[in-house]
Amino acid sequence: MKETKGLAFAGLLDGCLVVEDQSIIRIDLEETLRGFGFRNVHGASTSEAAARIAASSEIRFALLDYELGSCTSLQVAEALVAKGIPAVFLTAYGTSVELPPGLAHLQVLAKPFSAELLEDALRKALEGISEGSAGR
Repeated sequence: MKETKGLAFAGLLDGCLVVEDQSIIRIDLEETLRGFGFRNVHGASTSEAAARIAASSEIRFALLDYELGSCTSLQVAEALVAKGIPAVFLTAYGTSVELPPGLAHLQVLAKPFSAELLEDALRKALEGISEGSAGR
């Protein structure tokens, strides 16, 4: 993915989780997020590894591949949303993926996507964090 200028509020986020079972895609996403200005980007290839990282690290945002081999990342998303952590789903199945009601507000980004589309999705997902932190 092409690097774009840093997100203005990426520095507010000290921990980002990327859950993607394809290692080359995960590494590319991690590097793209670092290029946007995110710090402490953590990668996981399974929902179990993602749950361990989320429990042991301060995660403030997540990118979640919808399908992780034989399972989905829905449980990871539910746990993150319960903690108020914003997330964006990534999928090769297009934006027609049906999310459960508790996750229906999350964005779904269809693969392949450009760095610009990812940046737009991140901006939308993180608007509340940026606005909520402005007065600190």
